[in-house]
Amino acid sequence: MLDDYEFYQGVVLRRLVIESDFSISFRPFERQGRITAFVVNSRVGVYVKHSAKRMSPWRFTFTIEQAADLLDLEHKFPDSFAVFVCGTDGLVTLSFADLHTIVSFQESENAWVSINRPPRTQYEVAGNRGELQYKVSRGISVIPETMKERVRERYAAG
Repeated sequence: MLDDYEFYQGVVLRRLVIESDFSISFRPFERQGRITAFVVNSRVGVYVKHSAKRMSPWRFTFTIEQAADLLDLEHKFPDSFAVFVCGTDGLVTLSFADLHTIVSFQESENAWVSINRPPRTQYEVAGNRGELQYKVSRGISVIPETMKERVRERYAAG
């Protein structure tokens, strides 16, 4: 039997393949026997949270264990992202730097993110620490863009 989270993770991985104009490889990021995220091209971490709720607002909580998974992923792969699957409405991608501006994993036992999208607008994102100061567009394009930027930086330095 397939679990719901497998479908949502599949959506994110499919989008990465479609929206990247270069070869993509994935491997699971395992922590304490759990697959908690994915590593793309051995360089970028992608942590997926989902909500099956059909309409805005969507709320995502992080247990202490999940927060530890996120921090471990970020430590091993500094270019990491959290992708929030908002029902069938769309994907919201945040860098871990942005995630840390709105979520404190130390201040509460269950950290949270809330995503709201009024009709025909971009996503408003807030967390237990505060609101993101700008709205976020739908999608995962920031992940392939970051990967391409890191490749350009590597060739410019070499």
